[in-house]
Amino acid sequence: MNRPILALATHVTRSLVTGIVLGTAVVASYVAQGLALTFALAATFQQRGFRQIFLWIAAAAAAAAIRAVLLWLSELAAQEISRKTKERVRQRLLDKLVQLGPGHLIRHQTGDLQATIVAGVEALEAYYSRYLPAIFVAWIGCSGVVLCLLIVDWKSAVCLGASIVILVLANQAWLRWRMPSSSGVFAALGAFNAYFLDSLQGIVTLKLFDAAERRRRSLAERASILRRESMTSLSLTLMRSGITGFLSLGGVAAVLSLNAWRAASGQVTPTVLFMTLMLAREAFRPLDRLENAFHTAWSASGAVGPILDLLAEQPAIHDGGTHPRPGRTDVAFERVTFRYEATSEPALRDLSFHIDQGETIAVVGRSGAGKTTLAALLLRLFDPEAGTIRIGGLDIRQMALDDLRSLVSVVSQDTFLFHGTIEDNLRIAKPSATREEIEAAVKAAHIDHFIQSLPKGYATEIGERGAQLSGGQRQRIAIARALLKNAPILILDEATSNVDPASEAAIMDELAALARSRTTLVIAHRLSNVVDADRILVLDQGIVVESGSHDELSRRTGLYAQLIQMQEEAA
Repeated sequence: MNRPILALATHVTRSLVTGIVLGTAVVASYVAQGLALTFALAATFQQRGFRQIFLWIAAAAAAAAIRAVLLWLSELAAQEISRKTKERVRQRLLDKLVQLGPGHLIRHQTGDLQATIVAGVEALEAYYSRYLPAIFVAWIGCSGVVLCLLIVDWKSAVCLGASIVILVLANQAWLRWRMPSSSGVFAALGAFNAYFLDSLQGIVTLKLFDAAERRRRSLAERASILRRESMTSLSLTLMRSGITGFLSLGGVAAVLSLNAWRAASGQVTPTVLFMTLMLAREAFRPLDRLENAFHTAWSASGAVGPILDLLAEQPAIHDGGTHPRPGRTDVAFERVTFRYEATSEPALRDLSFHIDQGETIAVVGRSGAGKTTLAALLLRLFDPEAGTIRIGGLDIRQMALDDLRSLVSVVSQDTFLFHGTIEDNLRIAKPSATREEIEAAVKAAHIDHFIQSLPKGYATEIGERGAQLSGGQRQRIAIARALLKNAPILILDEATSNVDPASEAAIMDELAALARSRTTLVIAHRLSNVVDADRILVLDQGIVVESGSHDELSRRTGLYAQLIQMQEEAA
């Protein structure tokens, strides 16, 4: 019994009780069948009439038929527990991941999370549906059989009870002595899955750099560790099963030997001998079932740690805002300081600036200056270490996250498209959009001719991460998606980084027209994309070192002028 696992079982309590009752009824049917066969054998030895013998045999057959129905119902109960576990626990884990947000995903490998949510929940499902019922059925069933035997012959009951106690104590001693850390296999599985998924996602890069063979060897090493952990645990588990089987059969043999000697000396009747033989076997049957389910308990004990760790994680962002959306959409950063890790250098340092409603502000600077961090903070993917961010004069922490993010459209340089159709990916921004709205957004992003050229048009499957599209096509679909959302605040984070120069000029014209009616934050490396901005902020090491229009900044000898010179030389 594992207390942390039991703490997660509240969702299956009723189904678990049903499974225990049905399992106990199955044991009772075995006992009834054994008693019926006992009386049939006794009637045969006593040379009673065929009718009486036949009735006892019919009773045994009826017990077997009832047991078949009970086993079927028991399996249904187990499947119901399995379904509820997968549904409820996975839902809790996914809700927690959504609550934790991108900050948590950045710090963990996808493969580790996948192992926790998929393999971990599978292990818990088997624990609840198989092992837990088997524990209670073993307690109830063994105790019930010993009590039945106690009514008939107390010496046999004492011998049988002692054999059961010895088996249980031997199992506990074995678990304490030889069972390895239960997290070994699960930890190895998580490491293998994470590395394998990472390899699949980067297969093109591995091929391009002729690193596939080196990666394969590293993957084989992790697979070898997983195999070694699995085989070590399996060998110990099988050895335990052998010991349990030996003690189980030994207990039956002990009861049979005792009563055979007593029957030979006339101390018990043949009926009692047959009855003790039948009941002794039935007393150990629930323990056999428990033994068969033991490996599921071991797997769950390794899986529950990562699951509980994930559920115990506290989100960096708390969605407790209740203030209604502000009427204005001007944006203000007030003395904002932020760092990604407690020990890292600040990405932003005491940063302050203001964007008026309808104004377009461009942010430029060297890589790592903190430009993209501004967008992450405005969307509350993270909260600043110090300072306040306001929209329409309202601290964004006082708004519900859904309300906040409904105000903002984003076109990021890291475009992500989901497996599905082009229309599916566009409707993520606005599920209720009409076809006219979709076509207008697509036309504005200059991707309409390409979509119309496809045999299935908007119903074309684009593959995982948009693998069947070029980088520029993915970027333009992302732009169309942001345009379709039509939010009053627009963030353009290197929005045209993957498109050709001709398309870039046309798209920038469309975005410029769109920005005139919106509060716009443009994050750019290409300075040609920001010359028309109302104001340009130059960031360096998380602080604003220059501010002004393109003409003003280009006439100075500061960082902006240096960036212009470097880009001209590179061109």
